Amino acid sequence: MTDLVRKNNNMQKKGICVFAAGIVEGTADGNVSSAAGNHLLGYLPPDSLVLNTHIQVQVVSDAATSASATIGTASAGAQLMTGANLKTAGKQGTSVSGVETGTGVPIWLNVAKAGGVTAVAKYLVYIQYLEYEKNTGEYTKLS
Repeated sequence: MTDLVRKNNNMQKKGICVFAAGIVEGTADGNVSSAAGNHLLGYLPPDSLVLNTHIQVQVVSDAATSASATIGTASAGAQLMTGANLKTAGKQGTSVSGVETGTGVPIWLNVAKAGGVTAVAKYLVYIQYLEYEKNTGEYTKLS
């Protein structure tokens, strides 16, 4: 029997995707500099909707005055997340949800620091997004 409640592929289940990047400050291969700067981390795929973005600070920065970060789709931008305090442990930053990626966008970690600093900080950049054109092939049961 044909299900007359559904139109096209509406109600097909979607999978939530996560971009996660572990960041360690230092001079070793793969680390980011402990100095202020903009770092290209990767790319989000086309036709996606960003749901949540934050930084999970695991080891706090020892910057003498301040250490903060934003996450953007442009160098020095804050299109995805603002205001992460890298001197405080735990979940940091204010997510800018509802950003659509269009044909795909770069992910930039933008770090600002003041005062003397050594390479000690460790944190996780977390971006949750939905690829709305992709489906699992399953349908949600409607009653």
